[in-house]
Amino acid sequence: MTLMLIGVMVLIGLGMPIAFAVLIPCALYFVAAGLPEALFAQRVASGTASFPMLAIPFFVLAGEIMQRGGIARRLIDVARVSVGHMRGGLAQVGVLGGALISAVSGSATADTAILSKTVSREMVREGYPRGFAASVAAVAGVLGPLIPPSIMMILYGLMAEVSIGRLFMAGVLPGLVVAGALMIANLLVMKQHAIEIPLQPKATAGDLWQAVKRGFWALMFPVFVWVGLRGGLFTPTELGAFVALYCLVISVFVYKELKLEELPAIFQESALLTAIIMFILASSTGLNYAIAWERLPQAIANWFLSASDNKFVILMIINVVLLLLGLALEGPPLLIILTPILVPLMTGLGVDLVHFGVILVFNLTLGALTPPVATLIFVASTIVGCTSSEFMRYFWLIFGMLLVSLLLITYVPAISLFLPNLIYG
Repeated sequence: MTLMLIGVMVLIGLGMPIAFAVLIPCALYFVAAGLPEALFAQRVASGTASFPMLAIPFFVLAGEIMQRGGIARRLIDVARVSVGHMRGGLAQVGVLGGALISAVSGSATADTAILSKTVSREMVREGYPRGFAASVAAVAGVLGPLIPPSIMMILYGLMAEVSIGRLFMAGVLPGLVVAGALMIANLLVMKQHAIEIPLQPKATAGDLWQAVKRGFWALMFPVFVWVGLRGGLFTPTELGAFVALYCLVISVFVYKELKLEELPAIFQESALLTAIIMFILASSTGLNYAIAWERLPQAIANWFLSASDNKFVILMIINVVLLLLGLALEGPPLLIILTPILVPLMTGLGVDLVHFGVILVFNLTLGALTPPVATLIFVASTIVGCTSSEFMRYFWLIFGMLLVSLLLITYVPAISLFLPNLIYG
């Protein structure tokens, strides 16, 4: 078991596609353990035989359409007239725009790319340092996996057998807490580095009305998510289908920025990404079986409990370990590896699995901001055109605020559980 897990991490670290990095060591484990090869094939094949997994291709498709159909730009325009007049106006637009876009895309990388191409480039034109402009886009990307719909929340819900609807609602308030922390961090960075940008005129009521009017159908998307889940109109899977169709209709027939001839390429890209995600899930099923067969969760639980039986101490240890693992591995593979190991421990300690899902997803998303992996840093720096040293000069203070947010989310469960309990009881 130890060799298998080391093999998975080494292969991922060497750049092998995640699905194969999980599948190959797992297959070798089944052979070495004397388990039937047919059992391995059966477990892998059953890894995609789940109705809730249908939500994944729909949300992936919705994200692709949203990026090309003008929805993201209209949401950013609403953010601009709302907070663009504040000190550090465009930086605050980046955070608020990231929160609004997250309610459509659910992907940290997609959010960062969109914000880098729009808000960050505009920040550079207005005189903000390139490193600061890139850092705003990168850190705002962490809101994607928190604010529903979130693909990482879906993955966790499937693996931990937790209600995806509750997880979606659990991410809303933490996402707003993180957004508030990032807006405070932007002000602190500007003060620390003496960044002085002339304030923009405050938007008039007419400007706000026009922005809301132009972006009305984009702004209605989070409302449909809320009402659909709150009123029981959709399951998360059905919501995914509705969201994909809604984005398609709005982009093609209302905003008219997406041409019908572009759809084959969008469907192809969405199908490819969906296939990758589903293949990863299928391969992870064999890994989960091996972990359960070796009773690894029980061993891990005993180790943690030997250090302390206080769940708050253990949550702190887990957070530190996850941050360290995030230095070397990306969030999705860590989520797949660690969920079956940590969920039984959390259950034994009496930690709500919905609350833990928010902690786990947010912590692992922070790994995309920590070198050497740092996917979000790479995306933002490349698009904005700044060096890593320029980026890091403004980044660390903002990252510190993200760690403060992680502590709040960890030790104030009500932030995550208020809305799920209010809606689902």
